[in-house]
Amino acid sequence: QQTLRSMVTSSLRFGKSARVALLLLVGISLLASTAAIDAPGGKPSSKPKKQTLGNYAKLFLRPSKSEADIDAYAFVIPGKIGWAAKTSFYFGLWYFFNIFYNVANKKALNALNLPWMQSLACVGVGTPYIGLLWLLGIQAAPKLTSTQFNALAPSIACHSAGNVGGNIAFGSGALGFAHVLKSMEPAFTAIFSGVITGKWKSLYEYAALLPIMGGVAYASASELNFNMLQFVSAMVSNVGFSLRSVWSKEIMSWDRSVTKMDGPNTFRVLQVGSTLLTIPFVLAVEGWRALFPWTHPNWKAAIGKLDHAGQMITPAYLWSQIILSGLAFQLYYEASYLALDAVTPITYSVGNNIKRIVIVITSVIVFGQKMNTQSIIGSGIALGGVFAYSMISDYFANQAKAAASARKN
Repeated sequence: QQTLRSMVTSSLRFGKSARVALLLLVGISLLASTAAIDAPGGKPSSKPKKQTLGNYAKLFLRPSKSEADIDAYAFVIPGKIGWAAKTSFYFGLWYFFNIFYNVANKKALNALNLPWMQSLACVGVGTPYIGLLWLLGIQAAPKLTSTQFNALAPSIACHSAGNVGGNIAFGSGALGFAHVLKSMEPAFTAIFSGVITGKWKSLYEYAALLPIMGGVAYASASELNFNMLQFVSAMVSNVGFSLRSVWSKEIMSWDRSVTKMDGPNTFRVLQVGSTLLTIPFVLAVEGWRALFPWTHPNWKAAIGKLDHAGQMITPAYLWSQIILSGLAFQLYYEASYLALDAVTPITYSVGNNIKRIVIVITSVIVFGQKMNTQSIIGSGIALGGVFAYSMISDYFANQAKAAASARKN
C-alpha cells in the first residue's frame, strides 16, 4: 500500500511537471502562430531577393516586417518561412521569460513577503546588463539634455509605482486574479491618453472598455481570496503603467538619431531611474535590512520552511528566485520589443492577450490557486474585452492613417 501511494505521488508530481511543460509548449505555439497573421504578402519589398544563411543568422535578433529568401546551399528557404521563424522565436522568448518572471517573482514574494525589496530586484538586477550594453557599444547609450532628463522624471516615477503596485498585488493574493485585475490597464491608458494629449478615441473604443470593467467587477465579486489590498495595489499599478505608456510615447517621439531613445532604450532608462528612485522607499517601508535581504528577519524566518510545492527553502532557493525574477523581468520586456518591431500592433495585442490567459492558467497549475465558475466567466469576459478593444482601436487607427494619406494626395 505504501509503495502504491509513493507511485501515485510520484506520478502526480510528474503529471504536474508535464502539464507545466505542455502549457509552455502550447503557449509558445499559440503566441508563435499569431505571427502568421502578419506573414508578409506579395507586396514589393526593397530587400534583396535572396540572402545567405549566414547573413540570416547574423541578423536573427534584428526584427523586420519581411524577409528575403534564404540560400541554404542545397535548397532555398522562402522569405515568408524565414520571417515566421524569426518572429515566432521573438514571441516564444517573450512568453518564456514572462512565465519565468511571474513564477519566480511569486515564489520570492511568498517566501519573504518583502514586495518593496522584490520591486527593487525587478528593476535593479538588470542594470548591470544594461550598463554592459552601453559600455561595450552593443547598444548606443542615450544622449539626453538636462531638459530631457527632467521630462523623463514623471515616466520614471510612474514606472516605479506600476512595478511596486504590481508586486504588492502579486504578493497579497492569487497571482491569476492579480493578472485579471491588471487586464484593466488598457482602459486606464485610453482615458489618460485623452486627458493628457487631448486626443480622444471614438465612442466605439470607449464602449469596448465596458466588458473589461464589467468582467473584472463580476470576477471580483466571486473571488474566494479577494482582498482590498490586492485590488487597490493592482489599480495603482494600472494607473502607473498607463501614465508611463502615454508619456513614453512622447519621449520616443524625440529625434532618435540624436537621443538614441528607441523603445528598448527608453525602457532601459526607466529601469535605471526606477532603481535609484525605489531605494529610498525600500529603506522607508521595509528598513535598511531589506537592501541586504540575507540580514532581514523575514529571510531568516523563511529558511527551512517548505514552499507551495513542498520544496525546502534555502538561501540558494531565495537568491535564485530573486535574481531570476529580476533578469526575467528585464528580458521579457526586451523580447516584447523585438516582437512589437516585427509585427503590427494588432498582432502584438493578440499575443499579449494569449500570454495573459496562459499566465492565469499557469498560476492555477503551479500554485494550486482555485477559481470558481463566476471568476472564470468574469475573467474570460474581461480578457475578451481587452482583445475586442485592441481590434477596434487598431481599426480606427488605420482609418485615421488612410484619411491622412488621402488628404496628402
